[in-house]
Amino acid sequence: MIPTEIAEAKGKFRIRRRSAWLDLVTPTLCLVILGGCASTATVIKENLDYRPSVANAFSRAISLGSTNKKPATPQLTAYPPIPIEENTPRVRSFIRNYAYDRRETMKNYLAMVEKYLPMLRTAAKENGLPQEIAYLVMLESGADPEARSPANALGMWQFMPATARSYGLRVDSWVDERLDPKKSTQAAMLYLKDLYGMFGCWRLALSAYNSGENKLNKVLSQEDAQEYDEISSSRRLKRETREFFPRFLAMAVIAKNPTKYGFPTFNEKVAVDKHEVVPIQGSYSLETLAKTIDIPSSRLLELNPAILRGITPSDGPPYSVRVPVGKKDALVRKLEFLPDEPLKTQITHVVNKGDSLSRILKRYQVNRTQLAEVNPDINLHRKLRQGCRLLVPVYKDRNQKIQKGKRLSLAR
Repeated sequence: MIPTEIAEAKGKFRIRRRSAWLDLVTPTLCLVILGGCASTATVIKENLDYRPSVANAFSRAISLGSTNKKPATPQLTAYPPIPIEENTPRVRSFIRNYAYDRRETMKNYLAMVEKYLPMLRTAAKENGLPQEIAYLVMLESGADPEARSPANALGMWQFMPATARSYGLRVDSWVDERLDPKKSTQAAMLYLKDLYGMFGCWRLALSAYNSGENKLNKVLSQEDAQEYDEISSSRRLKRETREFFPRFLAMAVIAKNPTKYGFPTFNEKVAVDKHEVVPIQGSYSLETLAKTIDIPSSRLLELNPAILRGITPSDGPPYSVRVPVGKKDALVRKLEFLPDEPLKTQITHVVNKGDSLSRILKRYQVNRTQLAEVNPDINLHRKLRQGCRLLVPVYKDRNQKIQKGKRLSLAR
C-alpha cells in the first residue's frame, strides 16, 4: 500500500483542535459524519486530524450504530478492484501453502464454493464490488454455510449475532439467517461496502472484516505507520488478522486459475435453486407444509436453512418460507385449513453455582447443538457464568428428537 492510502485512511478518523465544536458531538453523530466514502475522502481529510481519542470515540460510535437494523447505504456505487499482489513474497508463500502443503483442504474449499459461486458473483456485481470478493468465504468458513467458530460466529460469512442483526439478519431461537447463504451474502456485501467506506482501501477493509472495525481503528490510533506492511506486522493485531489479506489473495489467485495449480475447473453451469416465497403467520412444521404441496420434506428444509427447529416462528411478523416454483398457489390455498402445530416449547434455566454444561444437557435430555440453536448469543464453548440465562427446548414427547448431522433436519 502506498503511504498516501494509509494517510487517507487515518485521515478519516482525524479532527483538528480548531474544530472545537466537534468535541461536543455525540458518538452517533460522529459515525454519520466520519463514515464517508472514498469519493469524499479529500474533503474529510482536510477537516480531520488523527488522534487516539477521536479514533476511540469513532469506535464507540460504531458500537452504538451496530444496533441499527438498517445501516446507512454507502455513497459509492462502484468500488475499485482489489490489488492482486500475486508476486509479493507473502502471497507467493501462501499460494505454495494452499497449493501443496494444504492441498486437500484447498481442494475441499474449491468444491464447496463451486455451488455458491453464481450467487456470490451476482451479489458482488449488484453491489458494485470486485468479483474476487466471492472467494472470501473460502477463507472465512471453507464456504461451509453451517460453519461455527469457537467465538460463536456462524455461517459461510462468519457473522457474530450482533453484527448479523445490525445488517438486517434475523437471529433468535426460531430463526438464524446467518445459516442462509443468500441472505447472509447480501448482509456481507453491505458490511464490506461499509468497511471500505470507513478505511478507504481493500487491504484495511478486509483486515477489519477479520478483526472487527473497532480493533483495527484502535491499532491505527496506536501505530505511527505509513505503509500497510507496518500496520499488518503490528503485534497489537492477532496473527490471523496480520495474515488475513495475503491469505485471501492467495486463495483468490488459485480460484481464478485452478488448473494452473492442478485443481479441477469450476462447473460454470451449476444449477441455481429457483423458488417462490409464501409469507406464513404462525407455527407450521416444514414436514407438514411439504406434505401439503407434495414435495419431500428434505427439499423444503434445503430451501429454508435458517429455520432452526423445522417449524415456522410462532411469534413476530409473517415469515417468508421458500417453496419450489409452481407450489406457491397450492400452499396458499391449503394453508387456511391447516391448524397451528407448535411441536415444542422452551423454558429458561438460570445457571447456578456448580452448574456445568454437561449437567444441564443431561438434566433436560438435550444435546449441545439443540441448546446452541436456541441460544445464538451464548458461546457454549466457554464456561457458563453464574446467573446466565439459557433457553432450553422442551419436547412434548421425550422420544421426539432432532436428528442433526452435517445439516439441520426436521423434528420428527
